[in-house]
Amino acid sequence: MRALVVGADRVDAIRNELIRSAHLGITCAEHWSGRHVHQNRKPIPIDTRVVVVLCNRVSHDLLYSIKRQAAGRDLVLVFCRHSVVELRDKLSRVGPPAPRLPSARECRKLADDPKNERVSRLQALIPASPAR
Repeated sequence: MRALVVGADRVDAIRNELIRSAHLGITCAEHWSGRHVHQNRKPIPIDTRVVVVLCNRVSHDLLYSIKRQAAGRDLVLVFCRHSVVELRDKLSRVGPPAPRLPSARECRKLADDPKNERVSRLQALIPASPAR
């Protein structure tokens, strides 16, 4: 599982703390400094489960974009200052993230494959759409 650290320039200590948090199962951490305007519109990577926002180091536009994307995908979102001690405290209160369900596009792709045996299990995970 991956984590995304947003804000600041040097995040080696933050990255190491995330990887050390065994209950989250994070294997690698990506970093966005937030200094470039194009990062405001950059999508959060698909395999990301935890997003750490260093609040005093990001712009309001980037913060809004990250919050909107994380809410749409039910990601774990942690807000803290650029402090390993504060991050450690907040991560201790966070439970492990829920497993990601396959998207509708992934299910359709698997359903089109006649050799796939997992189709019925995946289709059972997709909530039925209401009749119109």
